[in-house]
Amino acid sequence: MSASFSRQRRMIENPEGIIEDLKASFRRQKTEVMTKSLTHEPQRAPHIPHALPAGKCAVYVFSLSAAYGARCPAGAHRVLKVGKAGPNSNARFQSQHYNPKSSGSNLAKSLVRMWFLHPYLGIDELAYDDAGKWVRANLDRDNFYLDAEHDAILGILETYLKGITGPVFEGAEDALRTILGR
Repeated sequence: MSASFSRQRRMIENPEGIIEDLKASFRRQKTEVMTKSLTHEPQRAPHIPHALPAGKCAVYVFSLSAAYGARCPAGAHRVLKVGKAGPNSNARFQSQHYNPKSSGSNLAKSLVRMWFLHPYLGIDELAYDDAGKWVRANLDRDNFYLDAEHDAILGILETYLKGITGPVFEGAEDALRTILGR
């Protein structure tokens, strides 16, 4: 694995290196054709959500910004959430993670419900109505795009990024539902 990933900080240091590492894995399996359309778009905090580009699907990564992360125990660039949006999932891509009431599972909802992680994330208090604003102001977002015709490997890309970054909220909602029964 290249220097694109830091084991110590569980973060993406070099998104282009991540793409090259994944493409190398596909080449070893003789399936590189599907990754030729893989591109990256960084959105640094504060960021503004936008629509999923036409003809694309995406895996997105939310991480603490350098400025915000420097002020909390989790640290700069700590990955909180990795998710995917197929070519017909613009709401998932553009808006659901910024509104805790928008879907059953989303980043804003996890941030509010996972109060026990607030000290680690440097959050004093976070109300439902403020969660989306907090996400936009304090988190970077990295979008990894594939042409829609290659959406069959979207799950592989998502699993790869989850595997190398270990997102804070991976599986957290399931665990909370088990504990609280809701």
